[in-house]
Amino acid sequence: MYDSILDFPSELTPVLKPRVCNTSDSLLQSSIYKPKKVQRKVNAREQANGRHKDTRKKKSRLKLLDLFQSPELLTEDLNQRLEKDKHEKDKTENTECSGTKRVSMDNISSTLNEVEDESDNLIGDFSKPYSLPVERGNHQDLKYITCDTLAHLLGGGYTDVVQTYSLVDCRYPYEYAGGHIRGAMNLYREDQISEYFLRSPSLSRGRRVVIFHCEFSSERAPKLCRILRNLDRKANLYPHLYYPELYLLKGGYKEFYETLKHLCEPQGYVKMVHKDFQEQLKKYQKKKKNMSGQRIRKELFKPLNSSRSFSPVTTQSVTLASCND
Repeated sequence: MYDSILDFPSELTPVLKPRVCNTSDSLLQSSIYKPKKVQRKVNAREQANGRHKDTRKKKSRLKLLDLFQSPELLTEDLNQRLEKDKHEKDKTENTECSGTKRVSMDNISSTLNEVEDESDNLIGDFSKPYSLPVERGNHQDLKYITCDTLAHLLGGGYTDVVQTYSLVDCRYPYEYAGGHIRGAMNLYREDQISEYFLRSPSLSRGRRVVIFHCEFSSERAPKLCRILRNLDRKANLYPHLYYPELYLLKGGYKEFYETLKHLCEPQGYVKMVHKDFQEQLKKYQKKKKNMSGQRIRKELFKPLNSSRSFSPVTTQSVTLASCND
């Protein structure tokens, strides 16, 4: 039966029995024991499934954060809204203030216009209105009087408002010699104006008026009138003036001679461009160009070269002379 002793079973040698595996046991064993490669695949699959689940959770959290803001974000939004409201409030206040400023500027401009209109009717030192009836002329900054007003003044009128007056004929000497208004003095250069009026200026309390005219009162008389006002401003503290009341004769000597020839002496009229005085005209115009402002200022401090002096005409003296006539 047994070929050898070695083949004879002994108690020490285990007897292998065939194993019968049920389905349940196989499933259990498969779950417990698995090869390494299969286990790796399972682990990788589970890890992949776990990652997918985490991402889904994170996405859901982000959505919840979008729906429900944190307290920090709420406070930031509240601060932004407050700043925005404050900015809008400041903007509206600035627009209101600018509106009030515009209104106030309009009021100021209208007030300034009224002041200018009022000051336009006052004499140079703004102390009182003009004593003689004034007219408008080509030079808007100067006041004009008519020939009739001057004739009334020469005849002794306006004694209640005018104490003294000076009538300045700004034409050249050959024009003056050919005929001039009664009582007029011939001052045609700038240095003559400064010497006569500002060497020893009148300090009388009464009202003194100065009336300028040339042939047409269009160029020479307005220029010398402005020169006197500028020199007077420099010699006084603003707005005080020695001669605050200056006038121009409207129409000049030409119009006065045509309407009131009997008040001229001699009764004649020589034009500036008269053919017999062309050489004298060139000489006077050349001297006029050479005269500068610096020389005028120097002339104020020089002694008078000529002994001839002019005195202002008073309305009382004119009245007495007319009575004597």
